[in-house]
Amino acid sequence: MNTTTSENSAVALLTFMFAVGLAALPAKSIAADSESKEHKPSIVQASEMQWTDSPALPAGMKVCILYGDMKKAEPIGFRIKIPAGGIIAPHTHPVHERVTVISGAFAMGEGEKFDKAVLKEMPVGSVAVFPKGCPMFGFAKEETIIQVNAEGPWGITYINAADDPRKK
Repeated sequence: MNTTTSENSAVALLTFMFAVGLAALPAKSIAADSESKEHKPSIVQASEMQWTDSPALPAGMKVCILYGDMKKAEPIGFRIKIPAGGIIAPHTHPVHERVTVISGAFAMGEGEKFDKAVLKEMPVGSVAVFPKGCPMFGFAKEETIIQVNAEGPWGITYINAADDPRKK
């Protein structure tokens, strides 16, 4: 048996395992205090959530930022409270987006035109992952809360400019 080949294989395996271990570590910026670079947990209890209006979303929808700065290149998480019958018009994002249904009855579709026929039901606990630039839309049958997780900076571009609440 060639010892050099065995040693090379062992080194390659250890290098691979080390890389896998590093990849499993959480991103530094999730809970790092920017002043001290000290890592701290981020815990947000439901009773502490602060819901506000967002100029980027239709009237009646509320947003709660859970963690991160939406304008920075760091992990972000936020929730959107959508009233019954609420529609999020076709739009895209500059980042990959993961949407989880927390409560209510929500449906999502892919495409540049809102079409109830292509909506896919998303029961509570469902997750949808949309790559950056993928046109999407949503509809809440009843009051619904969704959670969005992404790597910032986050933004929204409506396919039809007339649907953008910031331009009304």
